[in-house]
Amino acid sequence: MIELADARIVPPQQIDGRILQTAVFDRTGKDVAQAATWRREERITLPPENLPQAAGELAGKWLWGGVLYHHFGHFQMQSLARLWALNRFEKGALEGVLFVTRGQPELLGFEAEYLRLLGVDLPVKVLTQVCDVAHLVVPGQGFGLGEIARGTRVFRRFIANNFAQEIEPEGPEKLFISRALQPLDKGGFVGEELLDARMEEAGYCVFWPEQHSLSVQIARYKAAKRVVALDGSALHLFAMVARPEQKAAMILRRARVASRALRWHMTSFMKAKPLAINALAEDADTVVGKKREISELDFELIGRLLKRHGYIERSQDWGSLSAAELALISADHGA
Repeated sequence: MIELADARIVPPQQIDGRILQTAVFDRTGKDVAQAATWRREERITLPPENLPQAAGELAGKWLWGGVLYHHFGHFQMQSLARLWALNRFEKGALEGVLFVTRGQPELLGFEAEYLRLLGVDLPVKVLTQVCDVAHLVVPGQGFGLGEIARGTRVFRRFIANNFAQEIEPEGPEKLFISRALQPLDKGGFVGEELLDARMEEAGYCVFWPEQHSLSVQIARYKAAKRVVALDGSALHLFAMVARPEQKAAMILRRARVASRALRWHMTSFMKAKPLAINALAEDADTVVGKKREISELDFELIGRLLKRHGYIERSQDWGSLSAAELALISADHGA
């Protein structure tokens, strides 16, 4: 963690895919590398070639939060990564937290709730213009995509000691986190309701997280002794509150490498390795939006592994997709 006097923050000047032209500069006009956001081994926030003039000023001491991502998964993995440093300051020592963003310049509802559950009671300001800051605290990136998905020790301690402490476990012991209600531009499967039905028949409560507040989601995740889900952002939230005695199985909906950061996150934070079920056909392709057909998943393999590892009873009737189920997929695809 470093502290800068007279820092200049430049919000995104240009966006090229995941690369943002945004940076923090010190009083000499030098790019502050520690303020950059890294994704795997790639720096994805780069300084503009020329230092622009400031359009505003902020007095007092502020904490640098980095880039505010409005995607639920990226918000958790990248926008929270520096907040561990809040525990290093006495109440009243900081004016607030500063972010830049590639999207709308204010907190979304779930982001405000997430920060409240983290105990962040400071103002959060999203800069849209080049701004000089009298005193800027720049913590190191304690979390993110790549190897750092395991989290630094100080970041893991911050989450364990601060996040959702007041929420009590409430809900069923067996929870299946469904993605069936996700829109077409979100990865998943056409006919995913068939997997929901199979898990319900196996004794699981099917849970659609987007229908509930973060507090309700966390209560369910804390209560469950067994959690099964397709890989996705909901499991990042589960990992934040999970315990070693819980068992979690992840059915891969993408190539295995795409879920690597999520698996590292879960293993490191819950101190237990999730069961990763790779039942997706190698040549599976999308058929509508970002969705594949559910028939691209080997249901027989999913059932066999869930039984072997104690997630469902061995007596449970679970085989390959039936002709009737396949007919339902065709109807869904036609719709």
